[in-house]
Amino acid sequence: MNNIYIYNPTSEMALANGTVSYMPPKNLQTFEKDLAFVPSFFAEDDDIIIMDAKPDPDFIKMWQDMGLPKLKYLNFSEIKDVITFNHLRPWSWNQTVHHKFKTILPNCSDDFKLSPNYTWNNEHKFFFSRNSANRVQKYISEKVVNHHAVNIPCPAININSVEEMQEWLKNYSKAIIKMPWSSSGRGIHIIDDESGKNINYDWIKGAIKQQGFVTAEPLLNKIFDFSFQLNIKRNGAIECLGYSYFLNDSKGHFIGGNINWPHKEDDISEFLNSSTLQEATQLLITGLKTIEPHKFHEGPIGVDAIVFMDNNNTYKIHPCLDINWRYNMGLINIRLPRFVHKEAKGKWLVGSFKPGEWNQFIQKSKEANPLALVNNKIKSGFINMTPPNENARFGVWMEIFK
Repeated sequence: MNNIYIYNPTSEMALANGTVSYMPPKNLQTFEKDLAFVPSFFAEDDDIIIMDAKPDPDFIKMWQDMGLPKLKYLNFSEIKDVITFNHLRPWSWNQTVHHKFKTILPNCSDDFKLSPNYTWNNEHKFFFSRNSANRVQKYISEKVVNHHAVNIPCPAININSVEEMQEWLKNYSKAIIKMPWSSSGRGIHIIDDESGKNINYDWIKGAIKQQGFVTAEPLLNKIFDFSFQLNIKRNGAIECLGYSYFLNDSKGHFIGGNINWPHKEDDISEFLNSSTLQEATQLLITGLKTIEPHKFHEGPIGVDAIVFMDNNNTYKIHPCLDINWRYNMGLINIRLPRFVHKEAKGKWLVGSFKPGEWNQFIQKSKEANPLALVNNKIKSGFINMTPPNENARFGVWMEIFK
């Protein structure tokens, strides 16, 4: 029985809005449509991907020849004709998704009706806020005193007023303030006087008014970004699916990921050895279990982490900066190596374009960096990961080098 996938990456905005009728801004609606193909990279044979328009057949064949599952691409109207299905799998759960698909949810499998994802209430909204990450941080910080690799110097806390913020900031000259429902480096305010990033109380006041509270934590000396890709099971078990080594722009916004990292050995890759990662993973999983996530969520999550330099100029891992209670680009990142030759390295990127430029970019990149396959695995070259589309404003692609 097939699953149905929906790409709705604006879920945190929907959660903050709180209404079942939430509509993202037009540019983000375009982003959702242009990247709707993305769940294909972790779906399985005969699963359904919801897209407004069916992908280009040559594009589909190109990826299927390299091992992409044979999937069905249906628009929302066609979904209504699906008589039965297994699980509904949006990128992220929120009240808007539940409302939009309320007429087809009863057609799901009996197994899905036992999932915490099948129902929704206001407790889900608060659990999916940054408050849950704060709780996990607090637990881990108390367990890793003098740990050789993991450290959370000061767990994030909730701030409910400007006055509370002023009092808290008496102890910190560098801080990061976050809205409780936001993602991908957005909805944050960095305070660092040395870098000219002064405190903006109007931003803080507005964020508290809009979402009820903000979170505050010291700004660490970040060296490297990565994430833990985990899977929450219904019985409370949590398994590690892998690690994603992703790319951010100068503002901290996600722009892509590294494939088959490390591309060359250095002190960071030496520090993030398998033993250290396993220790950090176990600490994270133990911390997550204390908040019983299986009561609210079943399926993949991504936990953003960093390597930072502590006051003793020693590398440490902060294993739980944020928790993405959903499918996420890190999951794509750990699935892509199956299409790539084991000796090859590379990256994949998300970019924005003017209308018509995406197709031109694909053509020029293919000519400049032709795709080379060995046994249907990418050895080098350029390949687009979202279909050609004259009207696309956003696209995803991969660049592999020997």
